[in-house]
Amino acid sequence: MSEKRHIEIAQLFQQLEKDFPEELSAYKNLSRVLEQDGAIDKKTKDLILVALASATRCNKCIAVHIRNSVMNGASKQEILEAAMLNVLFRGGSGIMDMHVVYEELYNHFD
Repeated sequence: MSEKRHIEIAQLFQQLEKDFPEELSAYKNLSRVLEQDGAIDKKTKDLILVALASATRCNKCIAVHIRNSVMNGASKQEILEAAMLNVLFRGGSGIMDMHVVYEELYNHFD
């Protein structure tokens, strides 16, 4: 499931680069600046983005930010705790969306 999401994301970005090169470049620059280490380290920012992606119910965003979290050293438990903040925020409907988080985690952890 995760690989399919990542392929779809890559295809979307290719199309956007073709149709909106200036806008996409500006977005990528903003992302690069905001996601780098600062007062908050990159791993923590990635975990915050997992929580935000879960709260907005963006499955593709969840996939990207879980992958980035893993690449920046986050453990399975840290990622799950970040995603569970969505449950605190949204209650029962947040619980129902945790399946996407687990699908993505299965691709990175046993």
